[in-house]
Amino acid sequence: MKKRFLTLLLLLSATQFAFSQTKSIKDLYWDYSQIRMEDTEKTQAINLAEALIKRSPELTKTQLGNVSYHLARLYEETDHPEKAIPYYEQAIKITPGYYVPYRALGFIFIKKANAIGSKMNEAAKAKDAKLSTELYEQYKVIALKALPNLEKSQACDPDEETKAIILNLYKSLKDNASILSLDERLKKKQADCISLLDDEY
Repeated sequence: MKKRFLTLLLLLSATQFAFSQTKSIKDLYWDYSQIRMEDTEKTQAINLAEALIKRSPELTKTQLGNVSYHLARLYEETDHPEKAIPYYEQAIKITPGYYVPYRALGFIFIKKANAIGSKMNEAAKAKDAKLSTELYEQYKVIALKALPNLEKSQACDPDEETKAIILNLYKSLKDNASILSLDERLKKKQADCISLLDDEY
């Protein structure tokens, strides 16, 4: 029974893959656009977005940016943040003014940094200096990935919570110079902000 079920599942997957490869890119993109925001259709939306990514040469730059962002968002919403990261990064590369993926990326890295921070606290309690140093280096790498993304988000859509997180990160890195120059950097980053992601059908 299990073998039959597995065989059926594989056949369905193969059929769906073949269908997504033979369907016109316009129709495939239309199908994706109709369900990408539906909470009950996230799995299907991911499947369609992945199929579109595989056919990215057939997409316009605007369409690829849109698919990249929404695939990242869908991965994050279905608890796969590691899968989301490269697609958020791709969306930023294609549409650098759209600040929403910066915020999403920043908070993914913040969660990773906080997890390392908790381990650092445990190492400190255990008086394990070697482990504390190793963990701090890991923390620093992740924090430095989070900061530019959070700064872009703060520049385009300011809120006190995000600014406090940015300041606390710099304090944890003992980087007072970056704290003093923060407002100046935010002002410069305000010049290129997009609140809505373009789309083409």
